[in-house]
Amino acid sequence: MRKFVLAATAVAALSAGLQTPAWAGAQDAPTGVTISWTTDRTIQLEWGDQGEANIVRVEYESSHRIEWLAGTEAQQLNRVILPPTLDAADRVRLLVSNGDDFSNSTPTGWFDTRRPSAPGLRDAQLTDQLKVNLSWTTPSTADPTPGDPMDLPVAVTFEAQATLPNGASDSFGFAAGTTSGVVPAQVRPAAIRLVARNEWGETPDTKIVRVGTMGAGISVPASAVYSSRLGIKSTLDLFTSEGREERASGIPVELQARAKSTDAWKTYGRYAGNTTTAFDTGIASLGNREYRLLVPARKVVSGNVIALTPATSTSAKSSKTLIKFVSKGFTPAHPARHARVDITAKIQPAATVRGTLQVLLKGKWNNVFPVQFTNGTMLTHANVGNDVGSFSYRIALPAVTVNGLTLNPTTSSPFPITIG
Repeated sequence: MRKFVLAATAVAALSAGLQTPAWAGAQDAPTGVTISWTTDRTIQLEWGDQGEANIVRVEYESSHRIEWLAGTEAQQLNRVILPPTLDAADRVRLLVSNGDDFSNSTPTGWFDTRRPSAPGLRDAQLTDQLKVNLSWTTPSTADPTPGDPMDLPVAVTFEAQATLPNGASDSFGFAAGTTSGVVPAQVRPAAIRLVARNEWGETPDTKIVRVGTMGAGISVPASAVYSSRLGIKSTLDLFTSEGREERASGIPVELQARAKSTDAWKTYGRYAGNTTTAFDTGIASLGNREYRLLVPARKVVSGNVIALTPATSTSAKSSKTLIKFVSKGFTPAHPARHARVDITAKIQPAATVRGTLQVLLKGKWNNVFPVQFTNGTMLTHANVGNDVGSFSYRIALPAVTVNGLTLNPTTSSPFPITIG
């Protein structure tokens, strides 16, 4: 019995002088590791332990990469909230360790952090209300980890992101499963890009929709002679990006006219315009009219850009039309005193109208007698007087209306007769 006590005492004394082996102080790995989404779409990681400090890391299977994410101190709550900013990968998991002892880490299940495939923008149409109708395709992607702990029941959603002038922006969300959507009218020029979004992030489409502005200008001569070409010049200014004017050609434009402001506009000429120089949009002057340039709504698809501009038009500009004197004069032009002469004239349009022959005496035009035009032709006989010398005559015509268009009162240029 005494021997046993001594042995025990000797063992106790010996033990007191030895270092505690590593296995005796080893801590248990964290338990009950769970991962889930919070209501505001952040990652929540929870676990159980004996109050130790913890380290949370992420492991990417394909690259064998492990990175630190977060840490907690001893006696702190065994929970961390992480933003969903993990790299995109097919198989990812989080590891929870007690302190720096990574040998006893406890992992979550494997899950994927894939972003959605890019939407395939098919078309964009601009409405009369300047809304943009978008349509797209949604390529499906196989889930590499079906049923993983981070899968959500909500599928991929879509969003149109608009970049606006002066650094402004706006966005418009579309429900999961949709393949079309409407972007309300925006301040222009605007750039619209469609993105697909899931819980891990978003993927933009490579295509972009640019909704621009088209400015138009027109210069119209104040008057022109009937049937002559009215030299109308037009200009265009195109902006599909802020502060950057586009150089473009072959832009369809229409010259429209009307007899009076209460009439509907009608198109009388179609032209190809450009944004670099003034271009001709002339038309025959057939009567008093108002003119404007109409630029129809335009859609141009080039590479990955769909450029849209709404229809626009200039304000109305007026031009008067004068009757054209094709010919006028005396036959003979050099009669003797008291001789009989013919006075002839032709006008366009070939109107029937009563005018007045006038003579210039002492610097003033004086009426001589009426002259009648029938279908644009006038022939009048007269006898010259006793006075000799050269005299100037002219014909004054009132306004006429032809084919619903009014021509202004017109006076011919002077024509001479010399009596000898």
